[in-house]
Order: sequence, then structure tokens, then C-alpha cells
Amino acid sequence: MTTPPADPTVRLVTETAERLLALWASRPEIRHPGWDRPFRPLADLLPTADLDFAAHNPQMVPLLWYPALRHGPTARPVIEVFDHLPEGLGAPLPRRQDLSRIYAWALASHTALRWIADRLDGRPLLEVGAGSGYWAHLLRHQGLDVLATDAEARTEHNGWTSRFRYTDVRPGHAPADAAAHPDRALALLWPPHRDPMAADALRAYRGEALLYLGDGPGGLCADDAFFAELEARWRPVSSCPLTLRWLGNRDRALFYHRR
Repeated sequence: MTTPPADPTVRLVTETAERLLALWASRPEIRHPGWDRPFRPLADLLPTADLDFAAHNPQMVPLLWYPALRHGPTARPVIEVFDHLPEGLGAPLPRRQDLSRIYAWALASHTALRWIADRLDGRPLLEVGAGSGYWAHLLRHQGLDVLATDAEARTEHNGWTSRFRYTDVRPGHAPADAAAHPDRALALLWPPHRDPMAADALRAYRGEALLYLGDGPGGLCADDAFFAELEARWRPVSSCPLTLRWLGNRDRALFYHRR
């Protein structure tokens, strides 16, 4: 007999994956009321390299069996994951907010990690507001030099993450850290909504390269001042060829150079 995981979070995501796998075994698709397209398991929609990566990525293992939609051009697909099942198909799924606090607010993919590595081309990276360090952990496994900082690192006061830490995240102050490292590309990955942190860090930064992964103006990331600074002083030079996100969000990954 297999002993269930002792950690309640690990047990929750493991049981969710097992329950969903059994559900999909009995049906090829799921139809949600109000949607004219059927949902498929995320595992059926990912490119092969991303599926192989997801099977070994803790954030993605339960999500492989969440209902998802794929659209957009074949070469640059958009894949959106839904955290609901239609009524009558079993217990509610762990929600986006809960899973994001365990792992990260942006969904990771093999395509995104390789795209970031290609864009950096050997340049080291500074991630401010790194939270649990999940993305920093994944990027370090790609061989990248990542300095991760967060104002609430090593405290219990960060409302955006749970107790999990995936790699070293140093205590820091985003504007001061950005100002101190112009030699590194600056990364802002889902900066907090209606918070001046992202705008302050971007104004303080004197380097030439920015990685931004998040929602656009009027969305769920940063504030108006950040997007005004971005528009005035930065130009997008590349976007990730795969957009993997939660359904209902508009986030995407963009790489910028200073104008």
C-alpha cells in the first residue's frame, strides 16, 4: 500500500491530480455552461517539450489534468487553464489563488524558460519581488545567474506566498536593489497589483534590459505609473512564443530594451 504524503499541501495536489486523471479517463472533453468550445486536459494541449517539463515541475503536475483551452496561431499558441469543473463533476478544484501562493502567480513552461535564457544571452538577472523564489529556482536550473530579492524574504508577513521557499531569496528593497545592479537584466514577474514597487524599481534601474511577465495596463499587476514608465522609456523587443496562463487573465512574457 502506498503511504499518502504527510504534508497536507502535497497531499491536496496529489489527490487532485489523481481525481482529475480518473475523471478524464471517462470522457475526452468537458463542456462548461456558457462556453461554446469544449475543454481538454492541459496535458493534451501542451507542446511535447513543455509536457515533458511539466511532468517534473511541481507547479504543473496537478495542472496537467485541469481543463484548458488552446487558441492563437500554431507557432505562438495561447493556452489557458481553468480552475473550475462543471457542477456535478466532483469536489471543487484547488483555486488559482491558493496554488499561486504555494508556487508562483505566473505559470511556468519549458518554452518560457528557454526563451528567457536566449534573450539574456549570458547576462545575469536580478529578480525583485521574487516571493517564494519559484521562478528563480527554475531559472537557476537552466544555468542562469539569478539574484533574487524580496522585501519580505525570510519573514512570515508576505501575503502573496505561503510558507514554501524554493531557493535562496535575499531580503531587499526593490528600488535599491535595482539601482545597485545595472549590470544585470531586471526581472519583474507578476509585480503586486496597485503597488508602487514595480514603478519605483523601474525608475531606479539604470541597466538596459527588462523581463516583464504579467498583466497589461488596467489589469492585475503593478500600477498606472509603472506602465507609464514602461511606455515612455522602454521598447518591447521579444515576446515568449508560448503564452500559458490562467483563464480570464491577460498576462504574457515580454523582453524590453531601454529606448
